[in-house]
Amino acid sequence: MVDESPVAPWLRTIADEHAQKRHASDSRCLGSVGLIDSTARLRGVRSVTRGEAVSLQRPVETRPDRLEGSHKHVELDVKVSVHGRFVSGGDTITVDAHGTGNTHLDSVAHMGIDEQWHDGIPAASSYTADDALLRWAQYGVATRAVVADIPSLRGVPWVTVDQPVTGEEIEAAIATTGLTFEPGDALLLYMGRDRFEEAGNTYPTGAIQGSRPGIGESGAQWIADHGVSVLCWDFHDARAGEDGSLEVHMLIWAIGLCLVDNSLLGPAVRTMAEAGVAGGLLSVPPLGIYRSTGCLVNPIVLY
Repeated sequence: MVDESPVAPWLRTIADEHAQKRHASDSRCLGSVGLIDSTARLRGVRSVTRGEAVSLQRPVETRPDRLEGSHKHVELDVKVSVHGRFVSGGDTITVDAHGTGNTHLDSVAHMGIDEQWHDGIPAASSYTADDALLRWAQYGVATRAVVADIPSLRGVPWVTVDQPVTGEEIEAAIATTGLTFEPGDALLLYMGRDRFEEAGNTYPTGAIQGSRPGIGESGAQWIADHGVSVLCWDFHDARAGEDGSLEVHMLIWAIGLCLVDNSLLGPAVRTMAEAGVAGGLLSVPPLGIYRSTGCLVNPIVLY
């Protein structure tokens, strides 16, 4: 019988292993965020030596004169009311919590298999009462972050389509920092997207069957094997034509991986490098929203 599932066999294997170790009948699994314990948080606290902070968020563009006609990521309706000398402002915002534009956090209710999210939660629960994002918000997403600068390792401005990031490269890039990645740490995986876009390129969504640079299968396996609690990345899963099955994104289903898509890593990584550091305390608190499949976030690294 042919398995028509959209996941590779190794993903099903690690999903089964994860379920045996981490899933319980009386509570919902927190996924990779559950790897963040007091030891991981204290590692992050101890890594703060200069008292500086840097944001990993791509600015959310809502200025009318800067928006392109096809811009659909955010719609902002601002109202300013004047009552004599008193003035008040309010707004209503409509957000696309996914895609390749804004910096956002993916809930475990974002990628699933067989009509189920991670931990066997029915996908239909997102229409009624899913609390995946609320659980992460209440638990607290803050831990030590470790930088892996792939362009510096390769000596190139950005990762190219023909060379997806491998697990060996992630390991080698971390080794150059002198740090040791530990389970529960967050990975700041820089692949050069800022320079890629500054050169006039556009990064396509994963829903399009086309070529784009990013992480390959062995890179996804490294992430699963090393207990990454949060992955902040700028490029996404690599694609080469019709090849590429979103292996990293499918780790959301397999192990409940917490992804922060479209992180603005280039300026942050360079700022930290100038300060002589490659790690810090990452804080990326999601909004506690029932039924949400993701939310915009502003990740902050203290170093």
